[in-house]
Amino acid sequence: MVRFNKLAFIAAAATAGLLLVGRSNAAVIAGWTFENDAIGTNNSPLPSTGTGTASSLGMDGYPTPNPGVTTDDVVLGKSSDTGANTVADKTNTWRIRAQQSTNGAANGWSSAAPIGTQGAEFAASTVGYNAINISFDWYSTTQGEANLQLEYTTDGINFINLPITLSGSDAGLLVESNNGSDANTVTGSYVSDNILNPGVSTTAGQDWFTGLTATITDPNAFNDPNFAIEMVNASTGTDDVSTQGTALNNSSGNWRFDNISISGTAVPEPTGMGLLGLAAMAALRRRKA
Repeated sequence: MVRFNKLAFIAAAATAGLLLVGRSNAAVIAGWTFENDAIGTNNSPLPSTGTGTASSLGMDGYPTPNPGVTTDDVVLGKSSDTGANTVADKTNTWRIRAQQSTNGAANGWSSAAPIGTQGAEFAASTVGYNAINISFDWYSTTQGEANLQLEYTTDGINFINLPITLSGSDAGLLVESNNGSDANTVTGSYVSDNILNPGVSTTAGQDWFTGLTATITDPNAFNDPNFAIEMVNASTGTDDVSTQGTALNNSSGNWRFDNISISGTAVPEPTGMGLLGLAAMAALRRRKA
């Protein structure tokens, strides 16, 4: 006869249940491919996956040469956009810029803009998720700004600089760091694409850089309803150069984005089996006592 061992059963139930409680799955919280958006002006494209918001920053605040009106748009990429690294994106992409109003010609991008005030923001609640990962593709035109920083917020107000990892088609892009000695560039990490970087072709500019990634281990970013990321200008003033290594002309140039992804590890609530595991563990402790 096989004798039923209650202690062994309780221990097994506890282990199985707690394993289910701890089980989690990686998932895209919000993503933007722009394939669900019509070609044309769009200042806040909807995510293609999940829930979130997208918006540009600082396009209507500086004279370039006149104050402009934010006129972001979804555009279809073309092979002629291919730059020095030979990478093209012929799908829908999101272009960040301003255009003229009644005041006359305007572009939006300005070297007078303080660090971190021009670019794009993507917001998505991370409630129910931890281990947050970011991925995106970035394009800057010949006269577009060369220096980009990635940052995140946990309160919707204060932003934290985040190192970028190059993992896709990123030839010609360099990861740089400023220790604070240069007041015209962000203190921390950023990426740069311009003619002054060693090894970069003299035809720098109009480059698509794909699969730029970052991992956020800050627990304040987990389970956070106010989470957002920004890809913004890393430099200002004399440091604010185009991808040609020349001073920003403040009258042309733009950035474009594609395949933005904010993902995390979903942490489910305890299920019936999970609760059984917790109850079994409590019972086991009482039995031992």
